[in-house]
Amino acid sequence: MPQKSYGLILEAIQDARDFVLGASKMPFIPYQEDGDWTDYLPRYEPQAENYETSGCTVWGAQNQIETFMKGVYGFEPNYSERFTYLLTPVTPRGTNPKKVYDCIRRDGLIDHELMPVSDTLAEFLDRDDLTGSLLAKGQNWLRTHELQYEWLWISKPENWRETLRKALVSCPIGVSVSAWERDENGLYVSDRGSVNNHWCLLYKVDDDGVMHVFDTYDHSRKKLHPDHHIRRAIRIWLNRKTTKSLKRHKSVLQTIIDRLMNKRSLLDVCEEYLGRDASPNDAAPDELGCADTVTTLMRKVYPSVPHMVSTVELSKWLSDPKNGYARVNDPEPEDIIVSPTSGTKVGHTGIFLDDDVIASNDSGLYHRPNKGKFLKNYSMTTWTRRYRDRLGLPVYVFRRIIK
Repeated sequence: MPQKSYGLILEAIQDARDFVLGASKMPFIPYQEDGDWTDYLPRYEPQAENYETSGCTVWGAQNQIETFMKGVYGFEPNYSERFTYLLTPVTPRGTNPKKVYDCIRRDGLIDHELMPVSDTLAEFLDRDDLTGSLLAKGQNWLRTHELQYEWLWISKPENWRETLRKALVSCPIGVSVSAWERDENGLYVSDRGSVNNHWCLLYKVDDDGVMHVFDTYDHSRKKLHPDHHIRRAIRIWLNRKTTKSLKRHKSVLQTIIDRLMNKRSLLDVCEEYLGRDASPNDAAPDELGCADTVTTLMRKVYPSVPHMVSTVELSKWLSDPKNGYARVNDPEPEDIIVSPTSGTKVGHTGIFLDDDVIASNDSGLYHRPNKGKFLKNYSMTTWTRRYRDRLGLPVYVFRRIIK
């Protein structure tokens, strides 16, 4: 019996070097340390209520984005599937999820009420409804939102379940599945040779390996057998830019002037070293090399900054007014954050690359190959949760006031 198609077409992963976990410069921030996004699932919206759209990649991708927005930013948007469907575009057979995520990065999103699902398939497919006004609203969304994505693997690894579980601390995951056959326990099953024909949202993995997905059929949350064959998985990060951060972005002209004068900012240096070991001499071990990394990067722009390997030493140095730094409460890019070690409680330090994105030396906790690399791995919330609330350490943010 042939398998029903829900609209998923899988193709070879392109640009693997830039778009696979551990290879890209995409932030990995542990927003949900238990990896459970159940409380942030979006409202159920069927992809085939009155007719089949073969649009699982669109519905699944938007469910993933809406869940992320609710869990990280505290509000639940409801975006128009039809808008993204027509702009991708999705064919009668469906499409590759990569094309959907690329469409959102190119054309943005608009509210569902501006372009809702229509009563008939003919109306749903009518591209004349894509007005200039709606396209402009999509571009306006891109002014205040930045979507990034990456595949979790090229070839499925032996430890793929653990890869999924660890990735879930950073975001809900889009996954390809084989739909839908249940065993005697009600778990949805597939074998290694089965064809993945559906795309949906993975929001939780139990300790016993049972995987929870949010589907676009049957008003249902489904449980997948631990051995369910998931061929592809996508992780996302979405930056919701604030008015404050937009005002602080350098003008194109100023950026050109700085480059012509060979002036590099701390942000420039940080971007250059993302994904690399910024302190390869290992004055401190990789898992304890945060101050080594931060001061090494600072010295590339401000040579008078001493090289330090201790968060206690760095905190004291930054606190001394004669060194040109001051404590602030409202972080900006290039600010230094430090929670100094106290006794057996090991602290940490990093550099703000955006209002709420911190890069630091990575311990490899969630992805071992990242150990010792300089990565975007904290927000202010996750930093405070770990170092202030859990370890009882102070959290200081310092800004350079002498340019």
